Amino acid sequence: MTKQLSRSKIFRWAKFNLKALLLLAEKLRGRSCTCDESKAPKSGSLNWVIFLTFDDGVEWAFRSPRYDTCTFSDETASKILVSEASTLSGTHENDIGIPYILQSKASGRPLSDYRWTEPSVQPPNIKHPILQLPLSESDRERIMAQLGTIMSHLSQVPFNKIGSLFEEDNGGFSVGECLSPVLTWQSRDALETDIERGPFAEESSYLRSLISALTSHAEELPLTPYLFFSPLPKPADYPSWDSFKAATDRRGDFVVVGDKLEGSKNRLDYCIAGQMLEEMLPLLSNDSTGFTLSHPDLHTGNIFVDEDLNITSIVDWGSAIAGPVTELLATPGLASSSKPPSVALTVAFQAGFSQESPNISRDMWERAEMMWYFSHVVRLLSGQDLPLFQRLHDLVYKTGVENLSDSRDYGWLFHQRAMTPSNKQLLSKLREDDLTDDEVKE
Repeated sequence: MTKQLSRSKIFRWAKFNLKALLLLAEKLRGRSCTCDESKAPKSGSLNWVIFLTFDDGVEWAFRSPRYDTCTFSDETASKILVSEASTLSGTHENDIGIPYILQSKASGRPLSDYRWTEPSVQPPNIKHPILQLPLSESDRERIMAQLGTIMSHLSQVPFNKIGSLFEEDNGGFSVGECLSPVLTWQSRDALETDIERGPFAEESSYLRSLISALTSHAEELPLTPYLFFSPLPKPADYPSWDSFKAATDRRGDFVVVGDKLEGSKNRLDYCIAGQMLEEMLPLLSNDSTGFTLSHPDLHTGNIFVDEDLNITSIVDWGSAIAGPVTELLATPGLASSSKPPSVALTVAFQAGFSQESPNISRDMWERAEMMWYFSHVVRLLSGQDLPLFQRLHDLVYKTGVENLSDSRDYGWLFHQRAMTPSNKQLLSKLREDDLTDDEVKE
C-alpha cells in the first residue's frame, strides 16, 4: 500500500507530482513503471536523484537540483539543467512541478564505492562507518589510464568558443554563457560586480573572468571557514584523531579573535592573490582558438565502473564547458579538492591520453599542471589556498622551491603588495564592512 505523502521519504528534498512523473516515463518508453516512495533520494552537493523501475527491469534516473545548499540561484540551477542534454525541463512550469532531468540509469557502481585513497584517521566510536571495497595501486592506475583515453576522445571534438553548451531550436547546440563552477557556485552567480561570463573567444579572457570571480567573492561574499594564511587542518596530516581535533581547535581559537575569517585583512589577502594570478596569465594561457569539452566536477561519485573496474559511464555533466585544452589535460584529483594526484596516477593518465593523442607537447603537460592548481585556487573550496598558491607560483616562475611549508616569504610578499597605494585604498574600502570590537565580542 502506498504511503501518504507526508510520510513518504521520497519527498525529502522537494514536493513534486510523482504520478505525473510515472505517466511521463511510461509514455516515453511504452512500459509501466514504479517508484519506491519509502526510499529517500540519493543526493550530492548540487542535486538529488530517485530511480524508476520498469516492468522489464530497466531503471531510469530522475534528477533535480537541491535548493537547500544556497550554492547558486534557482535561475542558474535551471540554466545548468538546460545545458545538460537529456529529457528535461529547466523550470517549475511542468506537470511534475520541479526542474528535472530524466535519463537512463548508469550501469555499474560508482567509483566512490571503492577505497580510492587509503583511510586517514577517523573519529572514535563511529556508529555507521563507511565500508568501501579495496583497490590496489595498479587498479587505480588502470582506471586513470582509462580516464586519460576518454579525455583524449573528448579533445578530438573542437569548439571555437569557451562556454556552456545549450540546445538550439533546430536541435543543434551552441556555446553560450559559461556556467563553470568558478563562476556560479557559492552564490557567485549573484555577485553584484559585473563579471564577464562569456562565451569567450580567447583563453586569457576566460581565465581573467575566473580571477574576477575570486576577487569579487573575496570582497562581497562570506569567506568562512577559509583564511588564506591559515590552511584548514586535514586528518591525513595527523597521526591520530585527537591530534587532528587539537589542531582544529587551536585554529578555531586563533581565527575567532578579531573576526579574522570575514575581516578586511583576509579579504585583502585573497584580492592580492587574484592580482598575482592576473600577472601569471601570460605564462598560463596560450593563443589557441581551439577549445575542448571538459568535466570540471570530476570525482569518484560520478564515475561508474563494472565489476572488472572498466569505466562504464561518467555522469553529472551539468557544469561541463567547452574550455582550454589544458583543463582537459590536467590529471583529475578525484578524491580531494586540495591534494593533487600522485606521480604514478599522473603518469597513468597521461599515458592513456597519449595512446590516442601522441602529439601533446611537454609544454602543454606543464601548463596543464599549472591549470590544476590555478583552478583550485580560484574555486576557493579546498581550505588549502596558501600551499596551492605557493605551488602554482613555483611552477609558473620555475623557482625550484622544494619545501613550501614556510609561508613567511609569501607573507612578506603579500605585505609589500598591501603597501601599494591602490591596495591601501582597497583595504580602506573593505574595512567599512568590518565588525566593531563590540560586535566581535558578541
